[in-house]
Amino acid sequence: MARLQIRMESEILRFTTQVDIAIPEYGFNEIKANIPPEEYYSEKNKLPVMFLYHGGSGTCSDWFRFSRIEELSEEKKFIVVCPTAQNSCYTNMAYGPRWFDFINIELYDMIHSMFPASSDPEKNFAVGLSMGGYGAFKSAITYPEKFGYGAAMSSAVYIPQEVAQGICPIPDGGKTIFGDPSEVLGSDNDLFALAERLKDSGRTLPKLYSACGTEDFTFNGNVEFKNHMQNLGYQFVWVQDPGSHTWDYWNDHIRMICDWLPL
Repeated sequence: MARLQIRMESEILRFTTQVDIAIPEYGFNEIKANIPPEEYYSEKNKLPVMFLYHGGSGTCSDWFRFSRIEELSEEKKFIVVCPTAQNSCYTNMAYGPRWFDFINIELYDMIHSMFPASSDPEKNFAVGLSMGGYGAFKSAITYPEKFGYGAAMSSAVYIPQEVAQGICPIPDGGKTIFGDPSEVLGSDNDLFALAERLKDSGRTLPKLYSACGTEDFTFNGNVEFKNHMQNLGYQFVWVQDPGSHTWDYWNDHIRMICDWLPL
């Protein structure tokens, strides 16, 4: 397994940011399968890519520190890309950097130009937990031609609704991130509205997966989103089971998500 920590100067962000990457290497399983190194490292062997998003107050290293994602990447042979997004909810902030554009345009293009990454949307996945779950669904629903699959655990999908209702727990009620609370619903940050617009557009819909523990504080919002997406006709896998907002829960379910993805 090759682990890279890249510090890149972003034209969109206009500052330097860090991205953590894991790339599975030629190893024992390939030797057992009689795959020669030159075939494994051939330009024709493009690997699936998981863009893996951290949660609130997290960093790009969280998934590598607290989960088994490296083991899964090596076992199932996919590239893992973990960007930093600060506490932005993976948005183009009303008063802050354009994190959404950086990840989904600039970083996406860099990964696919520098590494053996497949550009097939069926082999590109947006996955995240909590705030990152919201970001993963937003990436997949906004750019289904890039991400054929989106998956989230304990997702903060309902946060725009909380901003609009004035009950958002984020400092300043989320105004720095989302702007005027009266204009959030129906905007590009409202996943409910985004999903409706994509459905009406006739474009290909991404396949989605959501897992949430019944003791998680995001549970009710996730149920609302699940009902909305299934009513719209999305392929939306829903998993609810005992659990709360913890790495124990996310570690169990990242394996389940990897088993669901076409890896």
